[in-house]
Amino acid sequence: MIEVNVLGAYALDEENTPTVLLQAGDRVLPISVGPFEAAAISLGVRGQKPLRPMTHDLVLNILAGLRGTLKSVTVYKFEEGTFFAYLTVEQVDAAGQVEQVLRIDTRPSDGIAVAVRAKCPVFVADEVFDAAGQDVAILSSLGLPGGQTDRETESETESETEPSYGEEESPEEETGQEPDDGGDDEDPDEPDDFDEEGF
Repeated sequence: MIEVNVLGAYALDEENTPTVLLQAGDRVLPISVGPFEAAAISLGVRGQKPLRPMTHDLVLNILAGLRGTLKSVTVYKFEEGTFFAYLTVEQVDAAGQVEQVLRIDTRPSDGIAVAVRAKCPVFVADEVFDAAGQDVAILSSLGLPGGQTDRETESETESETEPSYGEEESPEEETGQEPDDGGDDEDPDEPDDFDEEGF
């Protein structure tokens, strides 16, 4: 397994398809996600907290209430254009002793959105990088040389980054399909506004 840096979510093509970028060394793994998941990931990367808990905040609140801690998120498989991931959750008893370690299936987009809030590591299997990874040079088109996060380059790359999803049309006008992330219905409680850079 390879630990990755979550760079953020960006529009990488003419259709402004929301894509989360995971970097490890000289390789980047792009994963297409839904617009609302992209917004949730970006909020977490930037450390922005909503006034009320969103879906991914709720997940962490539930885990805490059950004496559980999210230890990591792992993207472990890429099959027929779809990425698969799981959460590793550690649960303790009333005395604080580890009671069990759970592996919970998740879409990568949801897992990453929770991970950036919990500040826990994200891992990608070597075979997934081999199958779907790209050269780090892809970052140059986004104004992110060297794998800096969108938060770190916010002030210096405003005119260089690709347009973020939502600058030309609203999320409601999109299909919401997630061909690389398993697909799912969109959550109407998620935000529909995006920052100037990324989602």
